[in-house]
Amino acid sequence: MTTAPGPDLDKARDLIEGALGDLLVVGDDALEAPWTWPGHGELDRRSGVFRITEDLDAVTAAFAARGVARPAAQAIVAPATIARWELIGLLAPLAEVDLDADPGGGEWTIRQTVAHIIASQHSYGVYTAWWRDQAIGTSDERLPFPPEGIDDPAWDEAIAADGSMDQIRSRLHLALEEAAMRLSDLSSENLALAARWSGLPVTIGFRQGRWASHITEHTVQVDKTLVWLGRQPSEVERLVRLVAAAWGRLEASVWPRPQDASAIGVVLDAAQNAAATAASVRAARSA
Repeated sequence: MTTAPGPDLDKARDLIEGALGDLLVVGDDALEAPWTWPGHGELDRRSGVFRITEDLDAVTAAFAARGVARPAAQAIVAPATIARWELIGLLAPLAEVDLDADPGGGEWTIRQTVAHIIASQHSYGVYTAWWRDQAIGTSDERLPFPPEGIDDPAWDEAIAADGSMDQIRSRLHLALEEAAMRLSDLSSENLALAARWSGLPVTIGFRQGRWASHITEHTVQVDKTLVWLGRQPSEVERLVRLVAAAWGRLEASVWPRPQDASAIGVVLDAAQNAAATAASVRAARSA
C-alpha cells in the first residue's frame, strides 16, 4: 500500500529546496572562482554545482542497478515527480512580481499557469478514482461523462496558486501525494478500464500517464511566458534547474512506493550531501 511520503522524504525535499536557494546566491560572475572539492582539491564553483548533479545521478543509478520491480500503477506516475522538480527548478529564482507579471496577448500569468497545473493534478486524482469506480471495460464514444461538482472547490484554479512560493510548492507536492495515495495501487486490470480525458475515450492508464506530461506541457508554457516578459535566465538559474531535475530523477526511484526505511534513508543522505555541497559553494562565494 502506498502511503504518505513520511518525515524523512519531506526533510529531504526541504534540504533540496534549501540547496537550490543557496546556489541561486552564487552569481554568474563567480562561477569560475575557486571552490574546494573535499578530499580532492581545487576546482571552480561551477564544478561544485555539477558535483551535486553527478552525486545525485550516481545514487539514482545505484537504485536502478538493484532491479527492484515496482507495480505498473506506480511506475506510470513516477515520472511526474521528475516533472514536478523540473518545474520547481524553473520557479525557484522567481519573485512574486514575476509570478503576477502580465505577458500580454491574453496569455496567462505564471501564477495562473501554475494554478492550472496544481488544480488539474488534484482533478486527475478525483476523476480517475471516479472512473475506476465505474469499472467500465470498453473505451469508446458511448462512455458516460463524469458528473460535475465532484472536485473539491478548495482546489479551484482561482486559489490553487495563491500565496508565497513556499505555499505554492507545498500545494503542488500535496496534489501529487494525494493522487498517488489514492491511485498508485491500481491493478493492471484497473489501468485497462475505460475513462475519458478531454472528452475523448481513453483508459485509466492513459490518464495516469498524463500526470508527468501535463506538468511538463505547462512548464514549457512558463518558459515561454518568461521569454514574453523579457526575463532571460542566468547561467546559475539554468544550473539550478539541472540540480532540481537530478533530484527529481532520484526521488522518482522511491516515489510512489510503499515506505522503505532503507531506501528513504539513502535518499535522505543524498539530499544532505547535496545541501552540504551547495552550502560550501555558497560559502566560497561569500568568502
